[in-house]
Amino acid sequence: MGTMSASFEQWLEFVFNNPVRKRAWYWDEDFEPRWEALELRDALIVQYMTRLFLEPGGLRPYSIDQVEQGLWFLLGESSPGCSSKALLRREAAIVDRVACIHAMSTFFRNFILAVTPGHFDPKAPIIGVTGSAYMWWDIFPMQSYLRSHVPGPTRAAALLSKLAVFKPNAELYSAVLKEMADEMEFEIEPEIHQATLSVMSEVLDLPSETCQFSALHGLGHWHAHHPEQVEQIVDAFLTRHKDLRPHLIEYAGRARLGSVL
Repeated sequence: MGTMSASFEQWLEFVFNNPVRKRAWYWDEDFEPRWEALELRDALIVQYMTRLFLEPGGLRPYSIDQVEQGLWFLLGESSPGCSSKALLRREAAIVDRVACIHAMSTFFRNFILAVTPGHFDPKAPIIGVTGSAYMWWDIFPMQSYLRSHVPGPTRAAALLSKLAVFKPNAELYSAVLKEMADEMEFEIEPEIHQATLSVMSEVLDLPSETCQFSALHGLGHWHAHHPEQVEQIVDAFLTRHKDLRPHLIEYAGRARLGSVL
């Protein structure tokens, strides 16, 4: 393809039209040159993921196992393609990244809801698309950020305060700025935080335990950074839904306290 970026259809084929095996295709030795040949910048990846989430009918040619494998590739924080990290980096406009996250709600409503069981047992082996749905917010790279950061001044802010106190020479100044730049990549904007919480809240109301467990699983992890908001979302969910099965009520209580694995 030379220097021309892959089309949406070519990207879809690359991500989903692959053999299903224990060691996924994206760990093959030839992955890097194949991925780089697509010439995809963050802004285009965000655009393509948004279209996929809004129009999941494009997945019909692929088996459900191929879809599950492709979702792990797109969302997984350890995935070599790092596609979902494009939602956290700042190359793409914030309005586009937020829109992509909001589109995930549509994907759950129009795809996950249709292909996963309505009942969910968290103690049973979690496999297939059900597994990727349940783990959605656990493998999403923002979860790693929430694990490693606590509320309060960011490291970048602390470095700025150092510059205000000291009068660094040019070499030290450059070193501090470089460290700040590395940190800023993972200083996620408030709009991204709120978009993820909004999607979890919407998915929580879908008539499916698979979707509800997925949202509660994510909310349980987000509790560390947004305790009051998570507690309000879970309390409102329990108030609206009076016919929940006991194991879902118990899990909601754990998510409300941030006590999920």
